[in-house]
Amino acid sequence: MSPEEIKQHRVSLIVSTYNRPDALRVCLDSVKHQTILPYEVIIGDDGSRSETADTIKEISRNFPVPIKHVWHEDNGFQLAMMRNKSVAASSGDYIIEVDGDVFLHPKFIEDHLREAAPGIYVKGG
Repeated sequence: MSPEEIKQHRVSLIVSTYNRPDALRVCLDSVKHQTILPYEVIIGDDGSRSETADTIKEISRNFPVPIKHVWHEDNGFQLAMMRNKSVAASSGDYIIEVDGDVFLHPKFIEDHLREAAPGIYVKGG
């Protein structure tokens, strides 16, 4: 994908979390330092306590892109369901999913988009 095409994409970055507001804070700080910012960040919250919502509200005030907090009640490990709800809440044309305890390299989104192509699934580890 060319640099011009990369910048035209509206990336929805989905960040999964559960009761780790400390790690989520670090993850979101790394998002702010991306060479290409996402269009939006969706926090897929698998039933965290109120500390996580408070952290998201605080960070959202000065975040460079919109943050949506998608939450459901804690009924055990339902990460797949939360990811589906997060995708449904997204409005971008390209979705990247990460866990909320991951610190993203500054070119994470840019590198992801550079490898994007029809029929290609990009997975990292």
